[in-house]
Amino acid sequence: MVRRFLVLATLPLAAAASLGLTVLPASADTQTTCGTDPTGCKTVTVDSSGALTSGSTSGTITLGTLTASTTYNLVDVIEGLGMTHLFVGGSYTLSFAGSCASGAGTSGTYTVVGGASTYPTAPPATSGTLPTITTNGSGAFSCAYTLTYPTVDSTNDGTCSNHLCSVRNDIFVMSGSTKVTQLASASVPPGGSPPTSIPEASLPILLPAGIVLVAVMGVLIWRRKLATAS
Repeated sequence: MVRRFLVLATLPLAAAASLGLTVLPASADTQTTCGTDPTGCKTVTVDSSGALTSGSTSGTITLGTLTASTTYNLVDVIEGLGMTHLFVGGSYTLSFAGSCASGAGTSGTYTVVGGASTYPTAPPATSGTLPTITTNGSGAFSCAYTLTYPTVDSTNDGTCSNHLCSVRNDIFVMSGSTKVTQLASASVPPGGSPPTSIPEASLPILLPAGIVLVAVMGVLIWRRKLATAS
């Protein structure tokens, strides 16, 4: 009976431990639909840990509902997703492939002024040379890219109690100073420096262990009382 009780009591601990090893799927926030996957409009490449590579990521930008044969500016920025969302400031370079699947792209290097996020309403303030895209005769643009960005760490993404938050890659399509559309990649864990504090999520994992320990102690005391009474 005691053995069966101990097996049942350890099930919550095993379940809690499995949560720490499971990569949860990220949710996307985008106002533009590309096929059946909204995040297909703006994809990012992650490393083997499922995190954005430190300081650089690549993928594809796909747009299909713009004005034909028209040139637009792009603001491509990393956004921290803490309790308060923020744009990660610093120097960015967006480089397009030499040949695009649809339309054409011109690379650019620019500086983002970090601060509270205004996605999806407006891009962050920038200086420097913004990259541009030119749509084809059908108003479509699709091109592979590489984005280099500031390393995401607690100095520019400190909205999660001083440890790193998940991030995503936002992009704003601009005609002059007017926003035409915006989209975002899926949210992923950040690359960069390690957390400066222990994440709060580690403490709840210990709670089932405490419950099991108390239950085992209770069973032992109960068994001892039965032995004394007999």
